[in-house]
Amino acid sequence: MTFDVFAVDATLVSDAERMAFDAFPRLVGAGSAQARAEAAVAFADILGCPGEFRQYALGPQAERLVRIERLLRIFRENVELLVHKTWVEKTDEKRKEKHLEELLAFERDFRDGQVMAAFRRFVSLARSLAQLLFGAQSRADDFLLYCFRIEPKLGLFFWYVGELEVQAREAETAAPPADELLTMETLIGIYVLSSF
Repeated sequence: MTFDVFAVDATLVSDAERMAFDAFPRLVGAGSAQARAEAAVAFADILGCPGEFRQYALGPQAERLVRIERLLRIFRENVELLVHKTWVEKTDEKRKEKHLEELLAFERDFRDGQVMAAFRRFVSLARSLAQLLFGAQSRADDFLLYCFRIEPKLGLFFWYVGELEVQAREAETAAPPADELLTMETLIGIYVLSSF
């Protein structure tokens, strides 16, 4: 049984949060830019605060780009804060520096339009943050269940990251998803982590 089926059966998430398991495939399968943007908004509304993500996906492009730039800055600041606040042992200094370098590389790739590279770096950053926040538990088989019990939206986010990992692996052997989809998926992840 897949985890999303288990989560629905185990009533770990509210009815509204359960809709994420249907909303994500609509995002991936959207046939046009407008349909993809609307599906991204619907999905992000479940993971975050309803209505907030719309400004990054819909509306005049110039306004969206300014808002996305601000979101990217907030994302970087939040991730840097998490890294600095949680890494306290001297033995982890090199790992901490590597994480901060990856963050800067992600930001550079995203701004430069290196969509697949930014997408892969985002997935890696999200997994590193899980390890930073939850230690060895982040690699346990029941990590998603653990997250859902702590906070359903946290569980949904890491479920989402897992789905992105699957896409990244499949892109190695098949045609990668469209840049438009990868950009929107990365934006959703940035948005969620900017709200931490």
